[in-house]
Amino acid sequence: MRILIVKLSSLGDIVHALPVARSLRATMPQARLAWVVEKKWLPLVERHPDLDEVFTVDSLALRKPPRPWEEFRDDVRRVRAFHPDITLDLQGTVKSATIVRLSGAAQRIGFAKPVLREWLAGFAYNQHVQATSVHTVDQYLDIAAAAVAGGGLQRIYEFPFPIPIEAQRTADDWIASNAIGEFAFLSPGGGWASKRWPSARYARLAELLEQDYGLAVVLNRGPGEEQMEQAYRRANAVRARLFSGDVCELAAMLKRARLVIGGDTGPLQLAAALDVPTVALFGPTDPARNGPYSRHSRVIRRTNLTTYKRGATYSPAMLAITPEEVAAACGELLEQTTR
Repeated sequence: MRILIVKLSSLGDIVHALPVARSLRATMPQARLAWVVEKKWLPLVERHPDLDEVFTVDSLALRKPPRPWEEFRDDVRRVRAFHPDITLDLQGTVKSATIVRLSGAAQRIGFAKPVLREWLAGFAYNQHVQATSVHTVDQYLDIAAAAVAGGGLQRIYEFPFPIPIEAQRTADDWIASNAIGEFAFLSPGGGWASKRWPSARYARLAELLEQDYGLAVVLNRGPGEEQMEQAYRRANAVRARLFSGDVCELAAMLKRARLVIGGDTGPLQLAAALDVPTVALFGPTDPARNGPYSRHSRVIRRTNLTTYKRGATYSPAMLAITPEEVAAACGELLEQTTR
């Protein structure tokens, strides 16, 4: 049996999908398992111990001229050469469904509405799964269960992400060169402003973490997030060490953090998967569906109104969260977890 998993992006979503390969391997140890992922996110799955092969596509490059259609066709040919019997679409978009349809698999499984993200994608499937679970981790496993006769999937809630030795060494050298002891890792970014927390509030939180718990602060800065860093620095005098690195170096830094604080972002989900204590700040998105899948986490949310609308300004729900209550949640988590 050859099973192809299609989950292209992004950081947090791929992290939530990692238990799929682990569960399929436990259920069908003789199966050959492969994964298709965006080239950008290859490091998230290339060392997954339960995968036999990993294929990449660079569909992001198709958005800008000159569009490398020939390279994309070559990528699809490599996927077809795997000869999957079953293809699972965990993405639910037209882009991922195109790969599913071109994979050549006889059995093509994807979400049914309303979980399906783009309704046109449904035409690529010949088996639609009405996911009954709430959290995305469980929804992805609902799809995987459809590949098992009788639905008897062994659901293994593990998130394997081996950190390369060289990435951990890079992170440890960075920590040593900055003379950092115990630290909190702040992740102020996010795909859209309406699910972010203002940089000035992270600045105030940094003051409280240093004052009350003696924690240094490392501020994560992803691509295009220079303005958030500048706003943080204007807001307080607590020096946050600024960290930028690739996904493996990010994981290595997260492993060394005493705790991680952020909104509905990929770094926060990765920290939770690595079993690092997390404090998650949620507003318009639903933590029951997208929250950290971890026993060492606290979720702060001041609204019951869920909307995934991509706003360009801070939402009232995020502005309702205060630095003082986040610091208190950090204190509770620090007391309850040991390193």
